[in-house]
Amino acid sequence: MPRPVPALDARATGPFESGTGSLPERRHRPELHGLRGLAIAGVVLFHLFGAGRVSGGIDIFLAISGFLFTAMLLREAGSTGKIDLLRYFVRLAKRILAPAALVIAVTTTAGLILLPLTRHAQLVTEARASLLYFENFELIRSQLSYEAAGAETSPFQHFWSLSVQGQFYLIWPAVALLAVWWARRSRFSLTATMATLIMLLMIASFAAALLVQQQNQAEAYLLTQTRIWELGFGGLLALFGARLVIPRAARTAAGWLGLGLVISCGFVLDGAALFPGPWALWPLMGMALILVSTAPSGSDEQRRPVSAAALLSTTPFTRLGDIAYGLFLWHWPLLIFTLEFRGDSGLRPTDAVIVLALSLLLGWATHRFIEQPLARSSSAENPARPRRAMTLALAASTLVVGGLGATAYVQVTTDPQQDGLAMAGVDRKLYPGADIIQAENAAHDVEFYPELGGISRRVPEYARTDCHQPTGDQPGSGEVLVCEDPAQPENPAKTIMLAGGSHAGHWHNAWIILAEKHDWEVLVATKGGCVFRGLDTEDPNTCDEWLAGFPEVLTEHQPDLVVTPGTTIPQDTGTESIHEGAEEQWQAITDAGSELLLLRGTPRQEHNVPDCLAEGGDELDCAPDYGKYAEVNPLEDLDLPENTYSLDLTEHFCPDRQCSAVIGNVLVYRDSHHLTNEYVETMVPHLERELRESVPGLFSAPAS
Repeated sequence: MPRPVPALDARATGPFESGTGSLPERRHRPELHGLRGLAIAGVVLFHLFGAGRVSGGIDIFLAISGFLFTAMLLREAGSTGKIDLLRYFVRLAKRILAPAALVIAVTTTAGLILLPLTRHAQLVTEARASLLYFENFELIRSQLSYEAAGAETSPFQHFWSLSVQGQFYLIWPAVALLAVWWARRSRFSLTATMATLIMLLMIASFAAALLVQQQNQAEAYLLTQTRIWELGFGGLLALFGARLVIPRAARTAAGWLGLGLVISCGFVLDGAALFPGPWALWPLMGMALILVSTAPSGSDEQRRPVSAAALLSTTPFTRLGDIAYGLFLWHWPLLIFTLEFRGDSGLRPTDAVIVLALSLLLGWATHRFIEQPLARSSSAENPARPRRAMTLALAASTLVVGGLGATAYVQVTTDPQQDGLAMAGVDRKLYPGADIIQAENAAHDVEFYPELGGISRRVPEYARTDCHQPTGDQPGSGEVLVCEDPAQPENPAKTIMLAGGSHAGHWHNAWIILAEKHDWEVLVATKGGCVFRGLDTEDPNTCDEWLAGFPEVLTEHQPDLVVTPGTTIPQDTGTESIHEGAEEQWQAITDAGSELLLLRGTPRQEHNVPDCLAEGGDELDCAPDYGKYAEVNPLEDLDLPENTYSLDLTEHFCPDRQCSAVIGNVLVYRDSHHLTNEYVETMVPHLERELRESVPGLFSAPAS
């Protein structure tokens, strides 16, 4: 059974006396409760009607958490030198975990019914991450970003902020106890010591926000490290807010100015692009002005109805504050499932109104039947400790069972990613793949291969290692890494390097089959989304850094042939093209002594192909549009550098000018534009035949 943390100083037998008089007073703040309701209402309204804009309500929500918990923990730690962790975590379980667990369970069940099979594994993975309060890191791992809701957006995406909040709740008691320990060994008051620790954390967090924003805004938006300063901002307000005295005549104006900042934030600022950097001070300063404009408790001024604080203390706002947590929990999955139901038509105004009404109703029900009964049980006096222990055990069981259950589900329902060849042991008469284009010998009464469950995770083997650079501007991702060949011959006849973006890498399985046959070595040097193009000298990013470093890698490894896409097919509008500046990059490759093979681009679809199939679409409806190809292969019109060859395999994806999602009973795409390992392997004989015609020197013996 968990026990309270013992006093950090064994000599302290009574209340801690150093600075206790300066601790935040325990005081009901109805205006703060109303502000929380307003902040969450802003989040919901902007999600439903704001076309993806960010209201600033989450920033206020986090700051309020910092305000309340800093004051609460410091009062307890300052009075006794310890924190009753049992009571603390029981309170969290009742107030935070219980409603969240209910919403997670309902959302998961609904998602398994409403969402296509291809999204079930990620759905359950994020349910686990939300339950265990690391959804913000899961979103980063999954390369998701907090953006305008779309039909493929996660119904758990809003749990990123609750995860930040939950992680804060775990570390803040340690900060409070450290402040007690430090204050006892110094001449500083407990309030000043805690404020110093908070400011140090805020400086580090704010610096991290500035740094990460320059590299990856979506990641900066979600990270706990970049958000701690906002929680700390609320903590400082709790410590010093009561001491910030503004003239009585200016209080009303300050309060209304603060309220104006809070309400206007989403209309004036693009928070998704600017937060949590310095511009996040816009809503936070609004919150601060409202709090410091509040009249002292019990004064006649407090009852004046003309102040912003008085307005926020009225019944409509405080009732909104009551249901704010439930409203926030429910609105996002309702929005996502509505978008899923509507498909391409998007969210209509009537849909938004219905989602808002349902969210308010469910928020009220959650408060009435979950939060209030649990709050009443917390105030029961007898027997307090056994009841707390039982509650904590139940909460821990919920976390353990939910986490293990979600993990087991993903493991059982997801096709394991096997090392080696994807089509090993598969009956090629039933699943000929690309061979069906030449010979109509595939059975038509079998399910296509592989199954859709977990298909997005069946990536080429090299992409599951740390030698592939991801999409984006993460620190270090501009370095050119080379994936070595684990089956490298002792004296390879030729060295092949697949280079550029992931559309070079998704051919990997075909090349390793050819390499085994012809005694080749296959290297991979890729960075997601980075194709050979002209460098941006004015605003360089990590792709420019990668491209600039590639010639050095060529010199080091001296491949006989570099293979990369030569054209690109747009994912949405437009037609096939060649990137500006690509020819200069190609010339640099051949100047380094390597031959160059340019592959005509593979087709792209706007929507996820496996999702479309899982929802009942057929192989033609779910396939990319052949019309995005240029009438004539753009590579044919170019005077290519010496020792440069081109290859057009379009007929193997789009026979008779009609692209298909399934060919020869084999699934062609694992997402909207990457080829499956399985289909690539069925392409081997066709690739080899085309290579013998286009690059005959590849098959000649090396010079002795």
